[in-house]
Amino acid sequence: MLTDGNYLSVCAYDCPDSCGMVATCKDGLLVKLEGREDNPYTRGFICHKGRRWVRDLRGQDRLTSPLARRNGKFIQIGWDEALDMTTQAIQSAVLHHGHQSFLFYEGAGNLLMGNEIQHLLPLMLGGGTMATGSLCGAEGKIGLARSYGTVGRYQPLAALESKSILLWGRNPAENSVHFLAILQDALRQGARLGTIDVRATPTTAASDCTWIVRPGSDLMLALYLCHEAIVLLGEPQAAHQGYDAFREACLLVSAEDAQEATGLSAEALHALVSFTADQPPLSIWTGVGLQRTRWGANLIHTIDTLGFLMGNHGIPGGGVWFEQGSDELLPYDFATVPGAQTRFVPRPNLGASLLEADPSIEAAMFVRGNPASQCPDAGKVLNFLEQCPFSVCLDWHMSVTARACTLVLPTTVFLERGDDYVMSYFHDLLQKTNKAAEPPEGARDEVDIVRDIALRLGLPDRFTAEKARLVDVENDPRLTPAGPGMWRLKDAPRIQGAFHFPSLVPDVPAESGMLRLITVHVRDYINGIDPGQARARVLPPVASVSTKLARERCLIEGQKVTLHNALGSLDVRIHLDKSIAAQTIVLPQGVEGVNLLVAPGLTPDGNSCINDSWVLLEPTL
Repeated sequence: MLTDGNYLSVCAYDCPDSCGMVATCKDGLLVKLEGREDNPYTRGFICHKGRRWVRDLRGQDRLTSPLARRNGKFIQIGWDEALDMTTQAIQSAVLHHGHQSFLFYEGAGNLLMGNEIQHLLPLMLGGGTMATGSLCGAEGKIGLARSYGTVGRYQPLAALESKSILLWGRNPAENSVHFLAILQDALRQGARLGTIDVRATPTTAASDCTWIVRPGSDLMLALYLCHEAIVLLGEPQAAHQGYDAFREACLLVSAEDAQEATGLSAEALHALVSFTADQPPLSIWTGVGLQRTRWGANLIHTIDTLGFLMGNHGIPGGGVWFEQGSDELLPYDFATVPGAQTRFVPRPNLGASLLEADPSIEAAMFVRGNPASQCPDAGKVLNFLEQCPFSVCLDWHMSVTARACTLVLPTTVFLERGDDYVMSYFHDLLQKTNKAAEPPEGARDEVDIVRDIALRLGLPDRFTAEKARLVDVENDPRLTPAGPGMWRLKDAPRIQGAFHFPSLVPDVPAESGMLRLITVHVRDYINGIDPGQARARVLPPVASVSTKLARERCLIEGQKVTLHNALGSLDVRIHLDKSIAAQTIVLPQGVEGVNLLVAPGLTPDGNSCINDSWVLLEPTL
């Protein structure tokens, strides 16, 4: 039993802020959770998602016993029976169909570095089948890397040196509140804040200037802003390659083209040009949503080009940001198995790929992921789970994926574990977790569950040794101590050598007669980790449409309608929003059912095109 007192830890949500936490434990229970005062980003406060853990660790939705599906219903079983079921299913699959008939699927349900250890299970079996490709931010990193060959790592406190700050598709007021605090400090120092988005948000309300644009028009807008930068400043003096071809194509994009694409007025477009040019240094902070399209990497590369053309690269307070580059803190050989022959299936097209797999998947394990809710074309993921002979989901509460599996195993959460680490993909801090609460009886650590299954399969115990190696990350020479269990990672410069201009590509054409479906991050949960999935849904989710579309279709606030396309359908309630474009539907990202409608397309680099989806809207009968 933990002694009463305060424990330092770090939030492991798939969230950019990676908050340092002070957890108060009494009688083994978490009774209070606050932000670390000595963390330069957390600054003593955490968001409501973090504060909710005090309730959720012992809440009504917490899983505390293995659940097996019998005759269409879940019943409680013991751990030995659950582990035996899992072991026998994997053993049978590998014996009769080969190791690639075992699917080991993992998501980003938490960002603990020790999660890598779990890869040993499929790898030691021969490799198994795993998912590749990103549902989130990979395209943006690829785009930034095309400029200089690397993404680099920089402190976001650099925004404090900016005189102009442009948020492009970024909404920190709802999903990165500690970045918002940095921006507020910059405003107090005299900076101005502008935001480009597809709808009004709490961030646009806090901005000095706002430009609401049509979804899918970002590339045209970025090209026009580059056009204006070339006219204003000419060819850059810094080393570069590919300028002439880019300049020729860029100058063909007129103000009229940009206005038609974005829906901005001539005055608004002129104001945006002035914002990017009149008060340097300018920093541009791009969001995740705008790069979730087929040409997302090219878009971020083009926005980075704007920063280069305006002379903002390599100067204090200037530049273009997306996410941090790889930290590579774990040893290169951590939890690896030489010779393993893993079969990879594309995460953005998971359902169809699993249904078509040869050899077929005979046993599936899901850890830290909820693909039946998070992946595009989620209906095919559910179809796969209906057909798969055995599936097991490890989670701390019931999810859409867990509900569809043969077996559900209850896990601990990061506050109930210790001796692990989280490295932020937004700032420069590595932080260590400490166990801050006792787990409920019946819940077990994911790594221990996977290790027990491996041992029952007769595999060697490499898990214990690899777990012991985690502490070695503290000895990385790039780290500087910043407080108890907290280190700063040295900046890694991105601007090296010549800047490479982008090659232009066509934009994604709209589907005639259909509405573009946009899914956005929301304040209440991270990605597909919607706690509401643990309970039966009482009301349909809320979809926002423009007041113009409502007038055209005779829609009213709260009306129930059906969204549908060739992939599936979803009943929703209408919310009228005068800020968004007429041919657009906006829904929370990861809400149950929305990804039944999302197309499973792949970018050229194998990542998701979630926002290249279109639907029809019909009144619900």
